[in-house]
Amino acid sequence: MCDHLRRVGDNYGVSCLDCGAVLAGYGYWGQQETCKHVWEKYDSGYECMYCQAWLDEETWQMRFGDSIGV
Repeated sequence: MCDHLRRVGDNYGVSCLDCGAVLAGYGYWGQQETCKHVWEKYDSGYECMYCQAWLDEETWQMRFGDSIGV
């Protein structure tokens, strides 16, 4: 099992250099079709840093239950 200690990233996402696993976003150089969201909290909701998906606070609460703490 890989601990993903060696990582590489760009504006598409982050991947492990050892096993190639996509760790965030679409992976390094956009290797994946679906995004592994990394959420950033704003006053009115949450936005994925990679695909710009948006969730308002109410939708966030329904899906995840509480704040992500950022």
